[in-house]
Amino acid sequence: MSPVRALVRKATTADADALAGLCDELGYASTVSQVRDRLSLLDDLERTLLVAEVEGGLVGFVDVHVQRVVEADPYAEVGGLVVKAGRRGEGLGTAMLAAAAEWGRGRGLTVMWIRANLTREGVHDFYPAVGCRRVKDQRVYEYPL
Repeated sequence: MSPVRALVRKATTADADALAGLCDELGYASTVSQVRDRLSLLDDLERTLLVAEVEGGLVGFVDVHVQRVVEADPYAEVGGLVVKAGRRGEGLGTAMLAAAAEWGRGRGLTVMWIRANLTREGVHDFYPAVGCRRVKDQRVYEYPL
């Protein structure tokens, strides 16, 4: 399937309804009210929430933040990445991941980590296919920036 042209943009509070549905698809049942409350994260300068929009509808999101720990230099970490069922395989995840990587590079970061549940079908093929390398048995993925 050829890639679909999507607008990847920063999320807004107006996206709460669609984001709640996408959270459910990711396996984290969330009400619209809960998502609205959580969108205070949009004010965090060390985090971004990007959405993929196709023909006016949201079809995915990626949540990425700067991770600061004593044992390593700061790095970007994906908190969540989801593409709506029925839209997977159209290049939307790749587009959002590239936008997240660009965001991280803009902050001087050189690597992005992605953690993926072992039970998630398809993602353990997807991440290596887009340039990530597996670095831990817990299936943490590193994406070179």
